[in-house]
Amino acid sequence: MKGILYYLNKAVCRMGDAARCFMTVYAGAGKVKTNGRLVIRKNAVTEIREGGELETGKGTVTIQSGCRIVVENGGRLVIGDDVGINSNCYIAVHNMVTIGSNTIFGPGVVVVDQDHDYRADGGLRAEKYKTGTVDIGSNVWIGANAVVLRDSVIGDNAVIGAGSIVKGEVPAGSIFVNGR
Repeated sequence: MKGILYYLNKAVCRMGDAARCFMTVYAGAGKVKTNGRLVIRKNAVTEIREGGELETGKGTVTIQSGCRIVVENGGRLVIGDDVGINSNCYIAVHNMVTIGSNTIFGPGVVVVDQDHDYRADGGLRAEKYKTGTVDIGSNVWIGANAVVLRDSVIGDNAVIGAGSIVKGEVPAGSIFVNGR
């Protein structure tokens, strides 16, 4: 399957040492629009499934080693300018996730815009989801191992403390810390 990310993978590998480029990318019929520079480090997995979309801003978006990003059919991930996604982060998009410019994720951050619908016929094995949106503003810092759940809005210039779980709204310019 030679989707758009196959060719993106080749282009990124040409920028560096091809022997050291170990990222895995899948695209099927997904759409990728890069307005700037998209850097995907080794051992990162990016899946844009059929009907999914990934769009990046004009600056540099860096996805570090060990990250896994999955954009499902009908999902849309929009990443602003100059965003850093640190190692071992996980982003799963069924509907819509936006990440503002100049935002930084610490290692191990999880962002999901869906929950399993365990009450659906067939329970968890039915693989039904409740979907929502996640909107992360600009100039946000999300500390290591934080989790951002569906229907969450993080305002501009906010700081999310390491290990915090975000569900709901975090006002702009605030510091949010809670335990797991």
